[in-house]
Amino acid sequence: MSADGVASKLAAERATEAPSELAADLAAELAEIRALDTVPSERVSALWDRLSPARVDDIAGSRWKGTGLDTGHPMFAMLGQMRWWGKDFTDARKVDPILVTDDSGDVVPDTSATGGGGASLWEVSFRGRPTASMVYDRLPVIDHFVVVDTTTDPTTGASRPSTLLAVMNGRGTVSDGEHFWFLLDRED
Repeated sequence: MSADGVASKLAAERATEAPSELAADLAAELAEIRALDTVPSERVSALWDRLSPARVDDIAGSRWKGTGLDTGHPMFAMLGQMRWWGKDFTDARKVDPILVTDDSGDVVPDTSATGGGGASLWEVSFRGRPTASMVYDRLPVIDHFVVVDTTTDPTTGASRPSTLLAVMNGRGTVSDGEHFWFLLDRED
């Protein structure tokens, strides 16, 4: 079955589950994944297929704390050495894609790893589904996002994503046939 066929089948299965059952099941799966020292990429990929695509408007205007998922991909170790903190989506067209913790403990942008550029948010298809995606300005890399869970915005009362599952995609990002997976938790 093609990736599009799998995504369609999983979307149909999602539609038959009660929303509270689905949310509880996804929360439990994420908690189990977070607790693992090494995460099977197939497990993260299967979770991705069960989640709803993020929207650009849901991400823009927020700062997100990142957590790499150790599937054995070399990016996990590289980000650890950089003291990666997360991402800052100031707005859809101004993104600091790599925030790090500096020697004084402050969180600052690090453009050395991005070829001196930033990024922007666009809707791009990945695995047959359009989703909010971060396109690097100077690298052939795109990070794609799906929504793991939501909270209520205290100001507007609207529901908004609080945790995203993300996958790095693009030339030179796949290692031994595997993508780099990570989580982003909203900080503001």
